[in-house]
Amino acid sequence: MRFIRDSEKEQLKLLVKACMLEISKLKMDLRKCREESDDCSRVRELEETLKIRERRITELEGILDEKDRIIKDLNTIIAERESLIADLKKYRDYFHALTEKPERDLTSFQSQIYRLLPDEKSTAEELLSFINGIGFKDLKLENMVQILRNLERKGYFKSYRKGDETLWEKVKR
Repeated sequence: MRFIRDSEKEQLKLLVKACMLEISKLKMDLRKCREESDDCSRVRELEETLKIRERRITELEGILDEKDRIIKDLNTIIAERESLIADLKKYRDYFHALTEKPERDLTSFQSQIYRLLPDEKSTAEELLSFINGIGFKDLKLENMVQILRNLERKGYFKSYRKGDETLWEKVKR
């Protein structure tokens, strides 16, 4: 067995010491790598969670858009129904005007015409157009003017001259 000289022994000790130091450094590096690896996997987990949440947000936005579309459709339906209700109320008012008991000094027809005509000042042509729109299709302009004169004579209408036209206005009773 050969004996190791002191200098070789010292070199060997230094070499072992250097190896131990290197091993220690490698252990620290390994520990850091493991921590970083754990951080990387945590980052990956967080990224996956973020992707899942983004998908869920996209789904919820789609659902929200669908609900907005449904609300818009329902609002359209409501507007149509309200328009229909307004028309029906108008026809109900026409029905009541046509079926009420006549005014005491008017014929039934005169009373119906009086109740149906609007309150604004209008020409005989405009009033005839309004009455024809309700359903009195056979009424002519001459008849309408005669009815208006009779209603004026009995105090239910007033006439006003405006240039060449005669305007008629309902008298509130």
